[in-house]
Amino acid sequence: MPWALIAVPVALVQIFGTLGAARAQPDAAHHLDRLAIVLVLAGPVALLFAGRFPRTVIGVTMAAAAAYYTLGYPPGPIFVSVIAALFLWGRRMRVERHRARQREEAADEERRAGEERLRIAQELHDVLAHHISLINVQAGVALHLVDERPEQTREALAAIKTASKDALGSLRAALDLLRNPGEAAPRSPTAGLAQLPGIVDSVRAAGLDVTLTVLGDPREVPLPTQLAALRITQESLTNTLRHSGASTAAVTLEYRPGDVVVTVTDDGRGGVPVPGNGLSGMSERATALGGACSAGPAPGGGFTVRAELPG
Repeated sequence: MPWALIAVPVALVQIFGTLGAARAQPDAAHHLDRLAIVLVLAGPVALLFAGRFPRTVIGVTMAAAAAYYTLGYPPGPIFVSVIAALFLWGRRMRVERHRARQREEAADEERRAGEERLRIAQELHDVLAHHISLINVQAGVALHLVDERPEQTREALAAIKTASKDALGSLRAALDLLRNPGEAAPRSPTAGLAQLPGIVDSVRAAGLDVTLTVLGDPREVPLPTQLAALRITQESLTNTLRHSGASTAAVTLEYRPGDVVVTVTDDGRGGVPVPGNGLSGMSERATALGGACSAGPAPGGGFTVRAELPG
């Protein structure tokens, strides 16, 4: 802002106003002198620096006015520079508050965008890793049996077709969301625990003997809890297929008062959890909802993933 556009008019008002006041008050304690003129001009000159040093400018204008009146010079409009300084300082405060709000809003928007990108990345990892693992296993089965048992090859190819179709659908939904970030994420009406039997069936078709047991009284639970339970189960079974060497696995879904517990246990090699197998993502899903997820060797051998989710 060109501060001279304010400082010059204020200087003119104070100079001519003070001269007029001096002529109208010939009996003032002190007649105007050089010091009086310096004090009258100090405020307007200080206004030239209001953009950089607003607090200092207020102090200078108030000090100049106080000194002028203390020395007994004819009362005049020297206070105009004080009013101008307070106004400009107030305006600057409003501008700074506005800019601060804009920065906060931009930071919040960036944080929300980052969280959404992380959510999409987690969904893509969980869904695509599961389907691609099934495709990999079934492709291996088909190659192994193509000559000896062609009827099982046909089943493996059908499973590959189904898994690839599901993977493409999930990928397309994620890409649609990325192209239209302002829209809500598309969700299937049955997304959640209703898909759990289908996931178990797809893993069973890949050659792993999986059982699903439901304990307690099934009830409607929040969709975020359903999605977390589904993805944690899916990721656990994917890890079992890819890394454990297990021949059997058991999935237990237990409805308890106030929460839902999902447990996936296999009879594989067990051992210490390997970083990078999606375990951190499972834990993040659970803790984001206020729950907990643990993973480690099972007491009788094998490996167990257990998630307690509010709902």
